[in-house]
Formats: sequence, C-alpha cells, structure tokens
Amino acid sequence: EDTGSGTVSFGNKCPPRPRGDLLAQQNPTCDLRTYSGGQIACHHMFSLLDADQEIPWANQPLEYYLKFRFWVQEYNASYHLPVKRTTWGIASPVEYDVPKCGRNGALGCSEDPSGTPIHTITGTFTGAGRLVAAHFHCHAPTCLSIAMYRCPKGTEICNASTGELLCRQEPVYGGTGRVPEPRFDEPGYILQPPCLWGSPDFGLEPPPDVSGYVLGSVKTANATYGHHGEMAWQQMYYYDSTEEGEPDFLV
Repeated sequence: EDTGSGTVSFGNKCPPRPRGDLLAQQNPTCDLRTYSGGQIACHHMFSLLDADQEIPWANQPLEYYLKFRFWVQEYNASYHLPVKRTTWGIASPVEYDVPKCGRNGALGCSEDPSGTPIHTITGTFTGAGRLVAAHFHCHAPTCLSIAMYRCPKGTEICNASTGELLCRQEPVYGGTGRVPEPRFDEPGYILQPPCLWGSPDFGLEPPPDVSGYVLGSVKTANATYGHHGEMAWQQMYYYDSTEEGEPDFLV
C-alpha cells in the first residue's frame, strides 16, 4: 500500500573538468541541497503531492505493460563478433538540469544564429576497443545534438578544434512529418538515429579504434525554458580486437 513515504540515496556525482562541465557550472543536479527535480524525485512508493493532498488509489497499484520486439540474424562466424556494452555519461553521470538561458549569465549559455537560447555541456573520457554502435540518449523537449570526437592521447580538451568527428546525432522530433512511419510520428517524442559501423558490404564505415584515445563529447540543448532530468548518456557497443580478433572485412 502506498503510504506516501520513502527514501532514496543521492548518487549524483559530477566530476571536475575536463571529465565534465556540470560541477564548474554549479548545476543544481550535482548537490542534494540544490537538487530541484529529475529521476531521483520519484521512485517506487513515492507520491509527489502537496502535504494536504490525499493519496489517490492508495491500495490500487497502477499496472502497465511493456512490449518488446527483437530482430535476430543467423550467426556467421566470418562476420559476427561478440560485443561489449559500456556507458559514457558527461552529466552526473546520467542526468542534469538545463537552465533557462537569458540575461541571467548562466554558464554554458549562448544563442544560435536564430536567437534561440542554447545550453552546452562537454566532457572527456578514455576510449576502449573498436566501436560498432553509438546510441546517444537524451530527452524531448530540449535535446538538440550530441557529438563525439576522437583525439590523440594526452589531449586535455577534445572537441571539433582538437579532434576528428566520430559521431553526431540530432533527434528527429515527432509531429514534424520527418519520421518515416506515420504511426510513430507522435508529438512529444523524439527519434534518435544511432551511429553504426561495420562491413562496407552494408554501406558502413569500418569500426574505429578508440583504445587509448581521448574521446570528447559536446551536448547542446534548447534552453528557452528550464528542464529537469535531461540526459547526455552515451550507450556504446564495441569489441576488443585483442580478444576477439578482427572480422574478415578488416583483415
């Protein structure tokens, strides 16, 4: 039964530059004393209500269903390799607040040529293996782009000026007519096409080697309005050629 009480640990930890920008920007999501909203604000058995409001349906748990669809391909030893998954976040490490940018002088704020307020965060980390897929996770309605660059070892600030672009993703917003399947073209949602690497037989570029390289990411968000719980979460798939060898198309 929902009693309207509960606790959860505060696990947000914003690293110093150049690993991430949020600590230097004094982003509210870095400190429990300034945290004002996001994924930690609502957990199982939490009720976000005013103190004088009763909890509706306290003894009636809400039920929901998830539907999954899986595409599979027959294993081909000459092509398929086991891949590993890792996540490289440049926020706290997962979420952060996008401030409302204006004349308040908030750090990370700027304007694009059209005058739209833009908030930017950056971060660096050390790569591993050869990349086969990059899924950059961010949210509607603020997400504008996430770009990843590869720089030589020892590079302190890795960005467009110091490295080569590996992947840039810009979300496709639902309700704009740009989503190929009309039934999925829903306002309020975004489609985030991933970056993929593989065999040239499928029109793909070869998997880039990032082992030991400095990888830098730049995330931009629309900051016309403030937004809690935005993310800059890079979900990466790679393989280790020292363990698995190279696929035939790279040999």
